[in-house]
Amino acid sequence: MKKIVYLSGGVGGAKFAKGLSKLNNIDLSIIVNTGDDEYIHGVALSPDIDSVIYGLANIEGNYGWGVLNDKFTVHNELKKFYDLNFMIGDKDLALNLFRNQMINDGLKLTEITDIIKNKFNIRCKILPMSDDKVSTKLITKNGEKLNFQNYFVEKKAKPRLSKVIYEGSRKANVTNQVINLIDQSEVLIIGPSNPILSIGPILSLSKINQSIQNHNNVIAISPFVGKKALKGPSVQNFIDMGYNPDIQGLKKYFKNRVNKFYVNHGDSDGSSNVFEDQIVFKNENDSKILAERILQNEWGKNNTYSRYSRN
Repeated sequence: MKKIVYLSGGVGGAKFAKGLSKLNNIDLSIIVNTGDDEYIHGVALSPDIDSVIYGLANIEGNYGWGVLNDKFTVHNELKKFYDLNFMIGDKDLALNLFRNQMINDGLKLTEITDIIKNKFNIRCKILPMSDDKVSTKLITKNGEKLNFQNYFVEKKAKPRLSKVIYEGSRKANVTNQVINLIDQSEVLIIGPSNPILSIGPILSLSKINQSIQNHNNVIAISPFVGKKALKGPSVQNFIDMGYNPDIQGLKKYFKNRVNKFYVNHGDSDGSSNVFEDQIVFKNENDSKILAERILQNEWGKNNTYSRYSRN
């Protein structure tokens, strides 16, 4: 069994997580961003963790978040009392109410996440990057300070950014389990999530960052296709932070961390450590194929992890 660690954000990262999770002969651990975690309606939300769980349970909503065919009865009732920008479905809210109760009972987020993923019969490990609070804060060009949900939902990710802060990251502890999984993994894969808003919070934790720098086999999948985002505001965020949305920008951002990159066809700079492939997932089959191809490039095509073919 090959030990694989995968760093994931929400929707984009969850899509590739599905492909990895379907492969045979691997011991998969997913470490998820919690910089977006927030209290809404007095309830503790972990949006990226839930996107990964719902994706692996094959119940994710049509846009990659929330639960498929969920109802919004509670949301519509709450709208009678105050304006709401953030929509939470009834089933999604039920999960978050459970998480909230477990937090109040004294359980750590790592423990709670394990309980939840087991309820959905998910076999791989899913862990938050930290049990401590880390909040992604965005400083706009006009000096406004926003939390992630304000920026992404209320402002629709339109404000240009001058700075991104990962509040609490210096004091946040990382569990020994997370560090041991990274250190003992044979390959670490950074998913095609927003580098600034989804992967950045994970890398802001010094122990994780150091373990990644010490790792000798780290792969990053580009979130860009022809300098356009696979999803969300990642291109504009990258530009705002001083990086080009291409392989050169990714190399600069992940300097001293990543050994190999996977980009879409036509996006390579010709370097020997940059591999072109189909990184746009039209369906679940595509993510499985890319996952298998990455692992076969590592350990040879005689190693079979799945039996899927392109349609």
